Amino acid sequence: MAHLRANEFGFVFQQTHLVSNLTLFENIAVAGFAAKVGNTKEIQEKTDRLLFQMHIEDAKDRLPSQVSGGEAQRAAIARAMIGNPSLLFADEPTGVLNKSNSEEVMHLLTELNHHGQSILMVTHDVRAALHGNRILYLEDGKILDEIHLSPYQNNNLRARENKVLGWLSSLQW
Repeated sequence: MAHLRANEFGFVFQQTHLVSNLTLFENIAVAGFAAKVGNTKEIQEKTDRLLFQMHIEDAKDRLPSQVSGGEAQRAAIARAMIGNPSLLFADEPTGVLNKSNSEEVMHLLTELNHHGQSILMVTHDVRAALHGNRILYLEDGKILDEIHLSPYQNNNLRARENKVLGWLSSLQW
C-alpha cells in the first residue's frame, strides 16, 4: 500500500497539511524525495517547474503561514503532483478557499486534467463539480446516478451549469 500511495496516487486535501516550518519549495521537494523521483538536482528542478506551473514561484521561499490559502492549496497540489501520480485524489480541494482562489485551483485542476492527469474529486460544491467530465451523485454511500459531460471549457460554463442543475433537480436534490 505504501508503494501505491507514494508512486501511483497523489492526494490533495481540503486542508493543505503543509509542514509549517518548511517553505513551499521544501514541502514539495520533500515529497519528491519520499517518492524517489530522482536525484537531488532532478527533484529541485522538478520542484521549480511545478512552482512555476502552479504560478507560485515567487512564494517558494515562504512558509505556509506567509502565503494565501490559494497559494498554499496550489503548493499542496504541486506536492501531490511531484511523483507523477496515475491518479490524483482531491477531497474538497476548494472547501476552505474564497471564490477567486477556488476558481484558480479549479482552473489548475482542469488544466492538469486536459493534459492527461486523472483526477477523482469529492465535493459538495456544484461549481467545482462543473469542471468534471463525469459526475457521480452519491447518497448514503451509494451511487444513485451519474452524468457525463464533455471536457470543461470556460466558454461552455452556462450550458454545463444548466445541464447539471437540471440533472440534480431531476434527482430531487
